[in-house]
Amino acid sequence: MTDDELRQLQQQLRQRYSGTTDAMLQSVRAWNELMMASTDLAFDVVLRNWDYSRSLRNSTEQAIADAIKIQQRMNREMLQAWEGYSSEGKENEDRGTK
Repeated sequence: MTDDELRQLQQQLRQRYSGTTDAMLQSVRAWNELMMASTDLAFDVVLRNWDYSRSLRNSTEQAIADAIKIQQRMNREMLQAWEGYSSEGKENEDRGTK
C-alpha cells in the first residue's frame, strides 16, 4: 500500500467516523439533558410532597390543639354547671330541713 492510498483510507475512515462521532455526541448531550430534566422533576416532586406533608401536619396539629381547647372549655363549663346544680340542690335540701 502506498502512502497516498494509506492517506486516502485514513481520510475515508475519518469521514465515516466523524458522522458517527457527531451522532454519538448528540446522543450523549440528549441523555445529559434528559437526566438533568428528570433530576429537576424528581427534586421538584420531593419538595412539593414535603411542603404538602408539612402543611398537612401543621393543619392536623392545629385541629388537635383546637379540639383539646374545646374539650377543656366544655369540661370547665360542665363542671360549673354541675357545681351550680349541686349548690342549688344543697340550698333546696337546706330549706327543706328548716
